[in-house]
Amino acid sequence: MANIIPYAFRGELLTGTHNFASGGDSFKLALYTAQPYTTASTVYSATSEVSASGTNYTTTGNALTGNAVVYSTAVASCDFADSTWSSATFTAAYGAIYNDDQGDKLCVALDFSGNKTATNGTFKVSFPSPATAADAIISMA
Repeated sequence: MANIIPYAFRGELLTGTHNFASGGDSFKLALYTAQPYTTASTVYSATSEVSASGTNYTTTGNALTGNAVVYSTAVASCDFADSTWSSATFTAAYGAIYNDDQGDKLCVALDFSGNKTATNGTFKVSFPSPATAADAIISMA
């Protein structure tokens, strides 16, 4: 599978729903054992979310920090600081970034290309540099 950009997200960008700039909206990253999203999805879902019971994972995920927008003449991209869960014991195969300030509106569903596991260790989601648009987590050309 591949990452999913919901159809609604495109319209929400053009209507000013999401502010990815530093000091803008608050975004979260939730983790999943199975993909609960399709292109028709519009908001955060708890379906198939990693269990919070004894795993050091908090339901609804981590707050993302380091919001940044990078743009040039033809491309705009956004970035976040890497997100970590310490002393974690869980497996996740998918993630979802959603806007915590705007009714939990879904921005992108991520496919980790298989199960990723931490056993009493650090589970880390590393965001690629937005400097190269093709590598950015969210990019528009």
